[in-house]
Amino acid sequence: MKTSDGPAARPLLLPRLHAALAGGHAGIERILVRSEGRPTAKALHDLRVALRRTAALAKLTRGIPSEGDGELLRKAARDLRRALSPQRTYEVSCQRLQARFRRDPAKRATALVLSRLLERQAKDPRKVPRQALAGPLSSLRRAFAAREADLSPQKSAPLFARDSRTEKKLCTKIASRLERKRRKLVREGVPTAETLHPTRIRLKDLRYALEFVKGVMPGVTELLPSLKSFQTAAGDANDRFELSRLVEALVVRVPRTRRGGAESLLPILSKDAERALKRAQQQARPVLERLSAITLTFESSDTAR
Repeated sequence: MKTSDGPAARPLLLPRLHAALAGGHAGIERILVRSEGRPTAKALHDLRVALRRTAALAKLTRGIPSEGDGELLRKAARDLRRALSPQRTYEVSCQRLQARFRRDPAKRATALVLSRLLERQAKDPRKVPRQALAGPLSSLRRAFAAREADLSPQKSAPLFARDSRTEKKLCTKIASRLERKRRKLVREGVPTAETLHPTRIRLKDLRYALEFVKGVMPGVTELLPSLKSFQTAAGDANDRFELSRLVEALVVRVPRTRRGGAESLLPILSKDAERALKRAQQQARPVLERLSAITLTFESSDTAR
């Protein structure tokens, strides 16, 4: 759509936010429906990603239309994701351990013993008790309903005008918050083994926040693929470090006849993690250079309309 005095105006963000929330809510409910009973590893992964996206969007747009709005949704999505995290960690580690030594006859049997111990921990109902998830899930549904109602075009039609103060406020908040996230990642630099996990979390937060303004904020569409590649590499390294730590803790539970074999896996897993970290660091450098060279802001001609 073109205005009489210039190029196409920036799409309104409030309707976009309402649609994104409704779509995210529906997506989470679809995952829950298809994973009735015990969720598969894929469903669990998809659910945690959807919850992290929801929390990132709620955090990015909190305080709209009123102070504190969106904070309940952010916390509810975070709490449910955290309740699911231990099960996901064990399942990913189990899969990686089985795959790593599948073609190594000398170590495969020991790896399977450790894998079965991990499987038992993943299936232990104490790790993710169903009743413990009921509360966070109910809170998430209530928070979604309240947030969608607050931003409903039918309820708050004046907010959706192009020149509304709320629209301008949302635009300003988003640009400011994205800039802070960008600067923080750049300041922290290439991750080390010690900073890998927090850098990865901040990277996800920035990427999922930027997805909301894809096609609206200049430079974002071109930036997202490199952020995703960096996130994938950082996630792989983090998973490998977690696997190494879990196996180290499990060694004492392995039958004595296999304990030496279990201990012999540790240097291999540690080297795998270090190699994965180097790959993540290689991915990080060009991404951080790109982030250093841009400013995450809306075009002034758009924000003025």
